[in-house]
Amino acid sequence: MQEAASEPVPQTSPRASRIARVLLPRWLRVSAPLVLVLLGVAVLLYPVLATQHNNADQQRLASMYTARMEAVGPDLLGQEITSAEEYNTNLESSPILDPWLESQRPDTPRYQDYLRELDVDEVMGRVTIPSIHVDLPIYHGTQPSTLNKGIGHLFGTSLPVGGASTHSVITGHTGLGTATMFDNLVDLSKDDVFYVSVAGRTLRYQVVDIQVVLPTETQSLEEAPGRDLVTLITCTPYGVNSHRLLVTGERVPADPVEAAADAARALPAPMQTWQVAIIWVVVAVLSVVALVLLATLRAALLRRRRLTDGPGPDDQGGGGDGGLDPSPADPSAPLQGGRLPQPPVPERSDLSGSSLPAVKPDVADLAEHERLPMPV
Repeated sequence: MQEAASEPVPQTSPRASRIARVLLPRWLRVSAPLVLVLLGVAVLLYPVLATQHNNADQQRLASMYTARMEAVGPDLLGQEITSAEEYNTNLESSPILDPWLESQRPDTPRYQDYLRELDVDEVMGRVTIPSIHVDLPIYHGTQPSTLNKGIGHLFGTSLPVGGASTHSVITGHTGLGTATMFDNLVDLSKDDVFYVSVAGRTLRYQVVDIQVVLPTETQSLEEAPGRDLVTLITCTPYGVNSHRLLVTGERVPADPVEAAADAARALPAPMQTWQVAIIWVVVAVLSVVALVLLATLRAALLRRRRLTDGPGPDDQGGGGDGGLDPSPADPSAPLQGGRLPQPPVPERSDLSGSSLPAVKPDVADLAEHERLPMPV
């Protein structure tokens, strides 16, 4: 008697896959890749968002400084300017040190006297460079904590209130990961202008000299007889910081109308090239993720539709309308009532031509017949 063929054994998954399915719930397996992608996008976007936020915050502080100076009143501001000019007159000649290599000593009497000048507000002043969209607050000193939040005035140089035979040095970072600061100072050219506002007084300077020097070469930061100079200093090259970029401006007459137009031109600060590049990378990554999610969703919907609708009319062995029953000769066909399906027996005719009903052989008789000895 022919035995029914056993059903195919489903293939087992690899061991690592089985462990993952046991240890991780389905929702976590599905969402984990998406979460990782989103975390990567957040890491990429953080410097861009932090830089834009800090730039806007520094511009806000600079604008607030000007508003507070207008509210102070001319008498107090005049006293501040007079005191600062006397400080510059009595400034002792001493070597000017690189702001990034030499640490200041805030506990010395001389430094404490310096901090008492232009102290109406925490912010000493404001520097505006229209051509590179810079509008930043100026603070006392060049301590690391100071340069991380804005621009610092170099202790030992003239206070930025103008006057003959004065040379003020204003320093700022380049390459700071969360703020632009003086990153674009390299784009300044001769004859460009910048503005320094201190205690209600706005001074206009025109660029007359641009140098790249070693940190120890500070001779060009000394005072020049009869000249009113301000030097903007930052590290260069970008990311290397082995040298110093010095942009020196000399005071020129200020036109109030032109100054207002330049101040408006300084805002807002545009995105830098590296920020735009990161945004394009993020857009590309999110586009790929969206395409993958759409393809996965489409495949899941198609699979669910097949399971819901069942096999189609063209499926072999479907047993539905239009489907074909399993072939009796197929050894893998299922048993019917414990017996193999039998082929139909044709009707036979007797000698008179009348049709007689077909005699269906009994399976038990066939089995008994198969047990009889065969003739030799």
